Amino acid sequence: MFGRIRFAWVAALALAFGASGVEAQSDLITYGYFASRWEKVFDEPSLVNGEVFTESPPAEFSQPFFHIMMQQNLGNRFRMFMNLAGPDAQTVEVRNVWGEYSFDRKLAIRFGPQYRKFGLYNEILDAVPTYYGIEAPEMFDNDHLMISRTTTFTVLGSVALGGGQLEYALSTDNGEGDIFPGSFPVGWDVRYRFGSGAYIVGASGYTSGGTTNSGTALGAGPSDNGVLPWMAADSFNVVNVFGQAEVGALTLQAEYARADHEAERDVDAVLSVLANADVNTAQRARFLVNPAVGAIASNVNTVGDYEVETFYFRSGYSFETGIGEVAPYVQWDWYSNPETIRSKTWGGDNEAGAADDGEFTKATLGLVFRPIPSVAVKLDGSQHAFVLGGEDVSYNEIRFDVSYTFGF
Repeated sequence: MFGRIRFAWVAALALAFGASGVEAQSDLITYGYFASRWEKVFDEPSLVNGEVFTESPPAEFSQPFFHIMMQQNLGNRFRMFMNLAGPDAQTVEVRNVWGEYSFDRKLAIRFGPQYRKFGLYNEILDAVPTYYGIEAPEMFDNDHLMISRTTTFTVLGSVALGGGQLEYALSTDNGEGDIFPGSFPVGWDVRYRFGSGAYIVGASGYTSGGTTNSGTALGAGPSDNGVLPWMAADSFNVVNVFGQAEVGALTLQAEYARADHEAERDVDAVLSVLANADVNTAQRARFLVNPAVGAIASNVNTVGDYEVETFYFRSGYSFETGIGEVAPYVQWDWYSNPETIRSKTWGGDNEAGAADDGEFTKATLGLVFRPIPSVAVKLDGSQHAFVLGGEDVSYNEIRFDVSYTFGF
């Protein structure tokens, strides 16, 4: 990827998140980063009494990321990893804390809260300085996560195959939301690295293993596990395919994911959403048997089956200059979720939920400047496009992000 970012703490991060092996005992390694961000949205459209209006909200400053990561090899077969996160640079939470036992590189077991192996980005989102772009791919946007980012128990390893490395992971945990009797969630990931690691192809998946529900209470914000908070019960499966190629200084990435939900809406929750969330006409038609009758309990459509799909393409090119590393990048995202709504407070998102049909695209053009290896300055702009009130609409946003890495 970036030529100059493979310094010590990034190598340590790769070890922490990579395939397991038998390692000698080592000292505790501590490293991390923090970031500050400015972003501004221009002419965001909304529908008022059947007409499209635009508004430019105030610019926002934030400190979205602060992470301290620690790892240590404990003897020849044991190692541990911890990731402390401080979103908004206020409170600190334990994001990951796990221990691992390695039989050899082919087989290891890992216990404790950990990022699941799923696609190209889930494990490395906490290493924003190291990759192209500021915002996560839409499948990992906090407003509309397709599955929870973490799991609890994983069997993993890698084997040499045909001049490359075949890596696998199989995971399980307590499931999404409340624990339903008989449910057994399973996540999996298989990928093949070849060409000295320059090429990756793979697939990931997840099944709720039975009926589950949301981990977020209605009115407490977007779901953190892929199940919308107005669902009484949901059985769902996710399938994801991905690929990456590094050709010299050029990086190309693509990924597609689909989640199939067999869900049952909660009557009282739907009535609360309809009363408070300002849903659009299409969303109201999904929630009610007969929209003309009105929002009453007997008119709520409890059959909530739906599909979520997303695809992205990312490319970036890194080259050295006399003042540091410069890396322009281009990204394109497509996301579709007909069940979601616009209000974040009531469990939706203001991208897919703003559209008539739950679909939007986002095109991004950006630049990374790295004056020294431990500092990354990023600037990019995106255009969102969707259908609103039967019209094709779009709006633009720009973001500026500065991140600092450290190790001791």
